[in-house]
Formats: sequence, C-alpha cells, structure tokens
Amino acid sequence: MNPTDIHLLRAFLAAGDAFVSGSVLAEEVGLTRVAIWARLEKLRENGFVFEAVRNRGYRLLKTPSHLDGRLVAAHLALTGAERTLHFHPSIDSTNSEAERLLATSGTAPFVVAAAGQTKGRGRLGRVWHSPAEGNLYASFAFRPRIAHRRIATITLWMGAGLCDYLERAWGVPVQVKWPNDLLIQGRKVAGILTEARIDADLTRELVIGIGLNIQGNTAAWPAEASRVATTLTEHASAPLPVNAVAAGFIETVFQLYEAFIAETHREAFPMLWKKYDALAGKTIRASMNGRELSGEAAGIDGDGALLLQATDGQTHRLHSGEVTIGSGR
Repeated sequence: MNPTDIHLLRAFLAAGDAFVSGSVLAEEVGLTRVAIWARLEKLRENGFVFEAVRNRGYRLLKTPSHLDGRLVAAHLALTGAERTLHFHPSIDSTNSEAERLLATSGTAPFVVAAAGQTKGRGRLGRVWHSPAEGNLYASFAFRPRIAHRRIATITLWMGAGLCDYLERAWGVPVQVKWPNDLLIQGRKVAGILTEARIDADLTRELVIGIGLNIQGNTAAWPAEASRVATTLTEHASAPLPVNAVAAGFIETVFQLYEAFIAETHREAFPMLWKKYDALAGKTIRASMNGRELSGEAAGIDGDGALLLQATDGQTHRLHSGEVTIGSGR
C-alpha cells in the first residue's frame, strides 16, 4: 500500500466535510501540488470521489463500497495507535499468511487482512466461504509468552468483546455462541479460529483468525452458507461503511488482546458474556466423550467451559465440542 495515499486519506477523514488545502497536503507529504492532484486521480480510479474548489482545496465526498486496504489503514491511523496491517485484495488464507510471516519476519503483533480468500478455513478443518464482496477476513498474530492455561478463554473474551463493539458502534444486535461464533437472530455473522504454538508451558505464538460478514450478497452464497449465515448490513438500520467497520473491528481486537494480556478484562468478561450469551437458558444438545447430552445451557465457568444442566439432573462442563440449539426431538 502506498503510504502517501494513506496519509492523504487520513487527512480527509480527519477533516470530515471540510476542505483540505492542496498546499497543506503537498507540504505534509513532501510532494508538489501537481503530484497531489495525480495521487487523487489514481484514487478516483478506485472509487474515491473528491470535490475540488479553487482557493479552498479538496474534500472527500465518497469512499469505495468495497474493502480498500489504504482506507482501512487511514481509519486505523486516526486512532493514534500504531498497528501493522498487511492487506491483500485476495489471498489463500489470512491465517496461513500470518503463520508464514511469524516464521520469517519475527515482528509481532500485526494483522493480515483480505477482501477475499481462496482457501479460507474454519474450526475443525471446515472450509470458510470467503467471497470478495465487502466482507472482512483478518488474522491477528501475537507472541504472548504466557502460560498456555491462560489462553483457554481468549476466544470467548474476543467473541463477547466484539459483540459489544458491534452493538455500541453500529447498533447491530450480535450474540456470541460458545465457543467461537457470532450470531444475529440465530444465523452466523462471524467466526473465530484461534491457533497457538505452545512450547513447554508457554504460548509462544498466537493467531486469531476472524471472518466477518459485513455486506456480502447472501443470495449468491452456496445454499448451506446462505441458510445458516447472515451479514451485518441485513440487520443494520442504515448502510454500513465497510472500511470504517473493518478498521474499528481490527482496532477492537488489538485492544481486547491487550486487555486480556494485562488481565484488566477480568471484571468485564463475566458481565459481557452474560449480556451476549446466545445459549443462556436455551435447550441444547452437545457431545462429550462420545456421549450425547441434552439439557439447559447455564453459562460458562472460570475456565471457559460451557455448563450444561442435563435432564438427568447433573451439571456437565464442556471444554470443547459442537453445540446445537434445541432438543433435536
């Protein structure tokens, strides 16, 4: 991504509806005013619309409806936090690329984001349908160097925290389904895939991959995906700016990770989980050690295990597995 483009877009975002002087932009990036005009022309070719008024400068009128790495980076720059973003219009898998970068660069944290994936993967080896049509696929790479027992609840914390962000920032009623899905009205809008490399008793590397359906065309998805999945846009009260949503989502993940490592999340976590828990009080089915169980979901314990109050009167703790809402009868 061209750093000049990111700087220019950040200036326009900061200005809002106001004009930005071409002379000021030229001085800030060390280019001539003619060169600034040329950069803006290139951006126009990619869906940006600028208004130019003599003696007033330029202002940004419209941004692309598709995911644009430069615009995501400009939104991130506005937060003042320095985040390393590797953006790809399309890639095999953002998780795979994050693993490759961890193996070769040694520098973390960073995020690999893409508008589309050709080999997106989900939990339990499943394929994650990843069309390049306004959704976000992102993998966050960290070197936490903490005891592996501590990492057990990070996916749950991410899920609850991201529900809180999407509701507060965009007014979308999202819930978290144990252990790794975000739902809207029972249909999946995001999934989280957490992969770790553990040496001895320390978690050395951590990759958190998240696919977020922002504004995809569900009618064009495979039949199974369109039946069980949805998008944020379908449930929002107004059109969502895909790049602003993506940037806010990315920044929130970094902040949630930092709170988790610092352990400042401990007080908020139980409250957020209770607020956004999609299973609470529902009849569910689950498997544990080859046994099929059914009963009522009763939240999670301190280790992140799902509590299931079974029909036989026992309370079972599930650390992993598949959970289905309903009795199945």
